[in-house]
Amino acid sequence: MRPYRPANPSDPRRRRLPSAHTVLLALGALVLAPVACGDDPTGPNGTTDPDSDGDEPYAHDLAPGASAHDLLADDTFEHLIVQIQYIEGAEPTDEGLTHLEEFLEARLNKPGGIELRKDDAPIASGSGPTYGAADVRDLEEEHRTVYTSGDTLAAYLVFLDGEHEQENVLGIAYNNTSTAIFGEKIREHTGGTFEPDRSMVEGTVANHEFGHIMGLVNNGTEMQEPHQDEDNGHHCDVDSCLMYFSVRTTDFLDNLVGSDEPPDLDRSCLDDLAANGGK
Repeated sequence: MRPYRPANPSDPRRRRLPSAHTVLLALGALVLAPVACGDDPTGPNGTTDPDSDGDEPYAHDLAPGASAHDLLADDTFEHLIVQIQYIEGAEPTDEGLTHLEEFLEARLNKPGGIELRKDDAPIASGSGPTYGAADVRDLEEEHRTVYTSGDTLAAYLVFLDGEHEQENVLGIAYNNTSTAIFGEKIREHTGGTFEPDRSMVEGTVANHEFGHIMGLVNNGTEMQEPHQDEDNGHHCDVDSCLMYFSVRTTDFLDNLVGSDEPPDLDRSCLDDLAANGGK
């Protein structure tokens, strides 16, 4: 995996609008809650300031799935930067980030490259031992520094030290380019006897949440044939798929024991992504 470069702390931050849709990946019950649905003259790092031609900044405060085509295709954005931040004590494993990088490279058309840019230092905790979606948005607003500019699309992933306010949540896709992973909860269920490897679970959760901001299932990326498990939100009805609802359960963790790779997308999900500009 290519070396990570820290984000530029001098980049300005933008204010965020109210939310309209939240997707939660949980060990137990699925949680779906409402959320809100130009060239940077300073260089390629990406900010939210209007570009030098006066264009409006890219909106990073829409619902998950709203930027699905932009993530998947290369007609507007040829390069992707994923800024990765973490609370002290919740730093992700390099192996877990490699699983995410390989997933994105396999699915996204980004001829200019995909860069996972992890900050060198942790950020301060925003709300304490538990986080709601609003807390995570506030944390992002305070600390995120890399935004979309020119032909470079920016996404955001933060690893949190505490737990979600609802029990057993592992990750959330809470905005169109933003995801979070509850690293402390993952650590509780990994690394022991008959438990999966921590990096495998980190990678699987990250891949699942990025699947949601890529528009899966039927949430910004149109289905080519019916395969949505409507009883379980925007998930796939194929039980071996990365986007199957039980990926959020203890059965999912048991299935990862001894695995070398996170579960992959099934054929229906792959066809959906390809039809929306992905590979």
